[in-house]
Amino acid sequence: MIKIKILGTSASIPTKNRNLPSIFLMYKGERLLFDCGEGTQKELMINNLRFMKINKIFITHWHADHFSGMLGLIQTMSLEGRKNPLYVFGPKNTSKFLNQLLGVGYFNRTFDIIVKELEDSSAIKEKDYTITAFEVKHNRIPALGYAFQENKRLKADMKKAEKFGLKTGPLIGKLKNGETIIFGSKTIKPKDIIESITGRKIVYTGDTQYSENTIKYSKNADILIHDSTFASHKENMDEIGHSTASDAAIVARKATVKKLVLTHISRRYQKEKEHEDPKKLEDEARQIFKNSVLAEDGMEFILK
Repeated sequence: MIKIKILGTSASIPTKNRNLPSIFLMYKGERLLFDCGEGTQKELMINNLRFMKINKIFITHWHADHFSGMLGLIQTMSLEGRKNPLYVFGPKNTSKFLNQLLGVGYFNRTFDIIVKELEDSSAIKEKDYTITAFEVKHNRIPALGYAFQENKRLKADMKKAEKFGLKTGPLIGKLKNGETIIFGSKTIKPKDIIESITGRKIVYTGDTQYSENTIKYSKNADILIHDSTFASHKENMDEIGHSTASDAAIVARKATVKKLVLTHISRRYQKEKEHEDPKKLEDEARQIFKNSVLAEDGMEFILK
């Protein structure tokens, strides 16, 4: 199971209903954090996400709304007696900016922080998954998106298994491990029942304007979480460095993803009467890519 929790969905400035950007991902008990805007640790607590077990944080870029929650989170981890190292990944200058951030104030850190700077196509390879960084276009500063790709998995075709009289159990496990088994009078090889299937994929862009590179790294993703700061096109979008809901939907359609999640929402879109209706972002995206949803703080996705 992969669990994704959207902790913050606002752009640049928090609102009464939206914290600054942060996404929590849990896979096989491992907890990962993508961006850490203001309010992140409180949302982690509210949602009972056991923030002390987070071992990797991926920063998309060094604008304050994407990292301003890190100092408080790291200090809390120290106050709670954390011993395990914390790994922080980000674009060029991550070491410099993180050292400056951690140099503010007086506190004794109880654990090591290991920093790794990434660039386009850099890959963090683990036993069961790979996270690949990819360059996005945002105000001419170093900025990355991240693609979480689960490794290929072995799955038993139970219809084929039933023809041999097999049901779920230890013998299926042996076949997955590459063993040939004897069941009754039958010799069963792994290839008779076991098949390899593509792992699940989640992509998060951080802040970006429309980018062909995002399409490349989002191909066939189960979920694409994309910058959708504004509705409708603006003449100076290249200078702003963000995407419209339509831009995000075009990327989702071209990348043939399964679901598009619109995030990094400008504060002009709020539910109060004096603001524009945020639903217009979702409506705009759905005109191009039907399976689009407007992110809200606390929204959860489960990939079983």
